[in-house]
Amino acid sequence: LDVPEGPGLFDADGGLFAPAAVTLEEGSVLAFGTGDLLPDEHAEERVTRVLADGVRSGRGLQQLGDDIVYALPDDTRSAGAALLLARTGTVSDHRVATWDLAQDRTTPATARLLVRDRLQGWGLDEDTVDATELIVSELVTNAVRYGTPPLRLRLLLDTTLTCEVHDGSTASPHLRHAHTVDEGGRGLFIVSRLAAHWGARHGPDGKVLWTEQKLPGSG
Repeated sequence: LDVPEGPGLFDADGGLFAPAAVTLEEGSVLAFGTGDLLPDEHAEERVTRVLADGVRSGRGLQQLGDDIVYALPDDTRSAGAALLLARTGTVSDHRVATWDLAQDRTTPATARLLVRDRLQGWGLDEDTVDATELIVSELVTNAVRYGTPPLRLRLLLDTTLTCEVHDGSTASPHLRHAHTVDEGGRGLFIVSRLAAHWGARHGPDGKVLWTEQKLPGSG
């Protein structure tokens, strides 16, 4: 893929990644690796061949990753090289809900009602509904207080439940471990306790704060 080069995978120094939008077919597999994963063009050819064969045969990502690693030279495997694989998928339209919200102090309450109604319509359990209400309330409150329009909320229900809150600001949020008597700064801390994963991604039109929740019975 022709995308801007960013920090190395697992780079201890961190750094920001430039956003890139690419259209991919469902079921496409993306491979990310550290620089020492492909020490020469022969290793790159082997990995490319194994990856292509595995995708065509429908190999699972764990199996495909093992195939790639074992195709590499022994000294590469022992050098601490890292490989990350991801497969694209789609979510059916009836499992996606999107709302444009006003930049207003009453918006968090409105968002809670919208979320509860939709999640109950999807048949989710009450504990998940309650937790998602609180997550969305905190994210939307953060966007209303510190973000800029446009403000948008999206829910995606698949094997996990994903919540996304978009606003027009590019300022990065920071997790604060606030004291129990502190009325401010607790939003992202609460979110981090309720969600399995959370993060932020930036684009040309602002940022998205997202969370991912495990569903009962999903392991």
